[in-house]
Amino acid sequence: MKNHPVIEKECKRAMKKRVLITTIWSSDAIKIAINKISNIDELIYLVEDNPPKEKIQAIEDLKKSFGDIIQIKELKTSLYDISKIIADSIKKIDCLSAEGNEIIIHISEGRKTLAFGLMFAAYLRKDKIKGIYYVIKERNELLPLPLLSFSINETKKLILKEIMKGNEDKEKIMKNLDLGRSIVYQYINELKSEGFITNETGLKITDLGKVMVI
Repeated sequence: MKNHPVIEKECKRAMKKRVLITTIWSSDAIKIAINKISNIDELIYLVEDNPPKEKIQAIEDLKKSFGDIIQIKELKTSLYDISKIIADSIKKIDCLSAEGNEIIIHISEGRKTLAFGLMFAAYLRKDKIKGIYYVIKERNELLPLPLLSFSINETKKLILKEIMKGNEDKEKIMKNLDLGRSIVYQYINELKSEGFITNETGLKITDLGKVMVI
């Protein structure tokens, strides 16, 4: 997958780094991940506005333990808006990839919305991710998670973009995209069943559908 041209412009190529992007609750699992994965140059943790004291303590602990040897940065995002979590994570992944970095994802304990969002972003940028891991703290082991593939073809993306513009009329979509009736109706039905659009009061794109055209 090519990097987005805006991302290419915003990101400056630097020395290649090994970057660990993680959700966070306590610092224990992240410490294990850093030590097990090894050679991490930069740690980026997802955090919401006004995080609870547990997260603040974990962040301070990580800075105290690794701040002298690893760059530690935050990625501010939403706590419950999964589409925003996905979009923010994708933007960061694209930027890091444009800089030539190796990207590894770590899913820690904590809010499942952040975990789902980060994992889905990794799925959508599968070709830019080295691996996804979860730490089994009881055994002090890394558990590799599958890098699933979530993608849609370019024609479906074009249809989603038309609907995102507010175009609810199938005939107009056919005309604008120069597509046949059967393919438009087929793809719209598939997009509905896949959860990318709804058709309750006209064609509407869902938050998940918006993410698919990023």
